[in-house]
Amino acid sequence: MTNYGTTQWTPAPPTRSKTARRPDTALARWSVFLGIQSILMGVILPIPILAIVLGIIALARGTVFPGRAVTGIVLAASFLPLWAGFIAICVWSYTGTGFDHF
Repeated sequence: MTNYGTTQWTPAPPTRSKTARRPDTALARWSVFLGIQSILMGVILPIPILAIVLGIIALARGTVFPGRAVTGIVLAASFLPLWAGFIAICVWSYTGTGFDHF
């Protein structure tokens, strides 16, 4: 018949690729998204605070793109005092101790 051995015609078992699991980038993406949103809607105070917290968690866990997390932290941290001052002025003027005494 043929001179081929039986092992030559048996299919090879499927190989499993051993890829390293990439650290999750979802927290870094949310941090930069909320950092951008804190520019527009920072009056809703949890938005910049959430951006800072998620960015710090993403950096602590190790992310593939640490620049995203840092960008979210910087955007949120830079606009947080601005919006906190705006809220403080609104509350101060609403309570009656505002600019009407001048």
